[in-house]
Amino acid sequence: MKTKIMIALLIIMSLRLFASEKLGMFVEVKRFLDEKKYTKFVIDYQVPYKNLMFEGKDKIWLADLKVKLSIANSDSVLYSKEFTNKIGVSNQYDVTSSSKSFLDRISLVLAKPGFKLNIRFEDTNGDKVYEWNYIAELLSSDDKLSDVELLANVTADTTSYSQKFNRNGKIHVPSPSGLISKDIEDSLYLFCEAYNYEKTSKAVITILKDKQIILIQSYPLSSMEADKNLLFPVNLSAMDIGRYTGKIELVNGESTFSKAFEFILTEQSEKLSFIMTDSDEEYQLLKYLGNVKSQTSWKTLSKEAKRRYISQFWSMLATQNSQSVESVIKLYKERIDYCNSHFSHFEKGWTTDRGRIYIRNGMPADMVDDHTDDTRFVSKDYQVWKYSSNNHAAYIFVDIQMNGNYKLVYAKNDDRENTYPDWQKYVGSDFDETSLEKTTGKNLDDSSEENSFDN
Repeated sequence: MKTKIMIALLIIMSLRLFASEKLGMFVEVKRFLDEKKYTKFVIDYQVPYKNLMFEGKDKIWLADLKVKLSIANSDSVLYSKEFTNKIGVSNQYDVTSSSKSFLDRISLVLAKPGFKLNIRFEDTNGDKVYEWNYIAELLSSDDKLSDVELLANVTADTTSYSQKFNRNGKIHVPSPSGLISKDIEDSLYLFCEAYNYEKTSKAVITILKDKQIILIQSYPLSSMEADKNLLFPVNLSAMDIGRYTGKIELVNGESTFSKAFEFILTEQSEKLSFIMTDSDEEYQLLKYLGNVKSQTSWKTLSKEAKRRYISQFWSMLATQNSQSVESVIKLYKERIDYCNSHFSHFEKGWTTDRGRIYIRNGMPADMVDDHTDDTRFVSKDYQVWKYSSNNHAAYIFVDIQMNGNYKLVYAKNDDRENTYPDWQKYVGSDFDETSLEKTTGKNLDDSSEENSFDN
């Protein structure tokens, strides 16, 4: 009876392993020398969100990636460690993203060669697994260069999560896949460490595509900012899609030591999000909606970088409001169309004062036309807008030049807008300021779009 039970259990386990799908992810190891000349192994692993199974909980979508590391010598396991990455996403639409992913790092030091490293990754929600195996080969204490690490970005960051990627106060974001999307990244970075070198040495970077030299650059090591840390930016703007190979050479007189690398330049993995064909014009739109780069910083960006910045802004706004990027884009397109249809005179409707408020807040609860009756001044038309949401904001727009281009003279409960000191002269001394305290639900156009969310 026990034999039958054991056979049944083995069959069930085999079926489970057979049924488990492979978890699509990338794992890469790079080797460096530490202060004692031992080899430090840096293992980066990355998994796109779309390959994980997320479960919603309290407006947060969570996935669990279980990681089991073991180090063996021959058939004997010398070390084993297991932990689980808790991966949280606040925007449910990100869970299907191929460009957004989870990235983590394992670092360990080995003093002897031949150890067998095994890492088993398991998506516990989706029952997908991935196994990575590696036989450790040490760097020599006489080596001049570490392995070459491919970086997707180098940036400043102080979050505790990213500190494992920190070098000299900068976060080095690795690209374990070696896949670089040209439409997302303007450049990539090559990082390695140099050892036992003379200050008269130079580093030479060579990149080839289809055996043709694409780029050769030489750097004197004396110009490097930090001792032994070598960081080389590579401009991608003139490079075509495809596979590239290359090497970093450490040259001193007749002596040369080199390390190879490769990467694949791909087409855009996801469509960039934008409303206007002119990025500079859309930048003005973004200024209505939140904090953006300064005008000076914006002007320094390339066309591609501006488009990516805009796309990231819309993605951030969608995340903040728990909506898809498509629905947010659709909403603001509708608001722009309404403004251009109703407020355009000598300029585009969305660029006017009324357009700015409408873009930001949508249709007010009250939108009422009126005009001054004060005989001391020429009668002027004005509009009062009041909101039941958006902190019960209220605005007064006056057709000062009597040409249909209404100017904002009064703003209440909106710190981003200014009020004219003499605003009352534009609406007459008999204007009832207490009327701004309540809404009646009357609009100029009841058929217009409704607010989808507050900004």
